[in-house]
Amino acid sequence: MRKEEIIETLSPLNFWGKMQDTGFKRDEYLKKLNDFLRTEDVVICLIGVRRCGKTYLAKQILEQKSKEYSKESTLYVLFEEPKFEPYLNVQLLDDIYESYKTYIYKDGISFIVLDEIQNVKLWEKWIRTKLEKKENIKIIITGSSSKLLSSELSTVLTGRTLTLKVFPFSFKEFLSYKKLNIEKEYEIITKKKEIKKHLTEYLTYGGFPQIVLEKDISLKNQMLKEIFEGIIYRDIVFRHKIKDVYLVKVIAELAINNFSSLISATKLRNVLVQLISKKISPNYVVNILEYLQEAFLIFQIPIFSFKVKEQKLYPKKIYCIDTGLINAVTTKFTKDFGRIYENIVALYLIKNKGKENIFYWKSSEGYEVDFVIKEGLNINQLIQVCYDIENEKTKEIFMKIQNEDLEEKLFSISWEEDKFKDVLPFYTNPLNLSIAEREISKEFDFDESRVICTLSIIPGRAIPEDVYIFSDKKTIFEKYPTHHANLIETEKSYTFINLYGPNTLPKEGCKKIILDEVPRCYG
Repeated sequence: MRKEEIIETLSPLNFWGKMQDTGFKRDEYLKKLNDFLRTEDVVICLIGVRRCGKTYLAKQILEQKSKEYSKESTLYVLFEEPKFEPYLNVQLLDDIYESYKTYIYKDGISFIVLDEIQNVKLWEKWIRTKLEKKENIKIIITGSSSKLLSSELSTVLTGRTLTLKVFPFSFKEFLSYKKLNIEKEYEIITKKKEIKKHLTEYLTYGGFPQIVLEKDISLKNQMLKEIFEGIIYRDIVFRHKIKDVYLVKVIAELAINNFSSLISATKLRNVLVQLISKKISPNYVVNILEYLQEAFLIFQIPIFSFKVKEQKLYPKKIYCIDTGLINAVTTKFTKDFGRIYENIVALYLIKNKGKENIFYWKSSEGYEVDFVIKEGLNINQLIQVCYDIENEKTKEIFMKIQNEDLEEKLFSISWEEDKFKDVLPFYTNPLNLSIAEREISKEFDFDESRVICTLSIIPGRAIPEDVYIFSDKKTIFEKYPTHHANLIETEKSYTFINLYGPNTLPKEGCKKIILDEVPRCYG
């Protein structure tokens, strides 16, 4: 391409060509990007599922830099531009850079975004050359494939990359876009109805920025299906040069239909054979599932085991990148809310803890815990997500965990209709929701002068921090910090006892205090 033609093609997408739409500001990601940009001699990688907001985020950082320096100091290049398609090689990168330096910005630091860079052959070698020449540029690359982290980077740019994984809107971001900002804890109570209304929309249509911004409800499902098609065709079929497009699409649909469930390649292959009456290798299914994961459409979580062989052989749990995609792709809107909530918690954990540290647990008797969180060589937490805490299967799981001496590591996230705690797991850190501090105690003396009062407690009402509750069923005491008040199940009366002041353990010595009822603690 001629330099003039390149500048003409680039101009409409750059701040020096025209004003740009930068979308909803994502402050958490922008802060990390600015921190990364202060590091010398590295390339910054923005990766994530197609349409999750990487382009808007890239333009937001360029907008900041255009104000700090100048509009001309920024360059945005989209490699899915049709005019570039015949020239997707290193020579095109050279031509674009030379054209920019010739006509737009000759001197000073430049901030360059190369969007969907994986479409360009040998792009990583071009970037390494720029880094080695110590040119006065900061490079941000974006892509819809985790391959940007593996083979393409590892061989050429080892130690020279900083990666930021971008997800669709979290529920907190979703609320911020809806101008419902929760600054204080009590606002979760006072704005409960608004939060629940928005949560229903979030669960139904998900957090893809384009979908959240669209006000026409009738278009949302259509747009979600187009996002799904784009991922299949652009990030899987086109990238991996697959001929049987229909088979890839069916495998993807079956995988998403099995969200928050265990599934093996063999089981999936057997279903496919029934559907299309065609011989299919389990290895082929394994490869397609891996491609789906590379494109961030799904995540496969392995069983927790100290044996690598077991992690490889056991079925994996499938989670989808977005609940809106689940509802758009599955055959019908599921009423199995527990699976949807589990999927949202999975995304939170993957984003904040790292997929490599997330597992599920299953005993030899078949009892299963949704998430095992590993830190280093140790199990840090177990998390069970359930729609109904009274479900018999859930109770069996809790009993099994107690028998395994892992109770102190198990936390539960639950939803029950018409109760306040339903909105919490998706706004705040789910790991902090249902933790009641526990310690084994002996039997204690009881001084009646230390009975504070008998109170009628309703869900959400504050409990004094210096209060201890005794149960006749277990030799434990539980300290309920104020922000755990929502764990009280129903409106009842309880006796609260302050034995020896806040943060002080009761002294040993005499009879045990017995209460008629003890509030249920989910954790």
